Amino acid sequence: MDERAVPLNELAQGIPPLTPGVGWFESLADTEQFEVLRDLAGFCAQARATSEDGPESIHGAGIRLTHTSAVLVTPGADTEPATV
Repeated sequence: MDERAVPLNELAQGIPPLTPGVGWFESLADTEQFEVLRDLAGFCAQARATSEDGPESIHGAGIRLTHTSAVLVTPGADTEPATV
């Protein structure tokens, strides 16, 4: 594993919590952030992530359902809660 894979793997396991992980990511140079995101996309492909995994991932990340990232991983999903 390279130096980027270890922190990504630890974050996936909740070690450390997300906030320090965001700090780690934000401390990287733009080119390094791009490489981390590229690696993460590769990990998702290896894990065979599907659109059904999106809602759990969004909830775990603590982002809004209407956030661009959330919308991109849940194509065709309703972003508004159902009303009764």
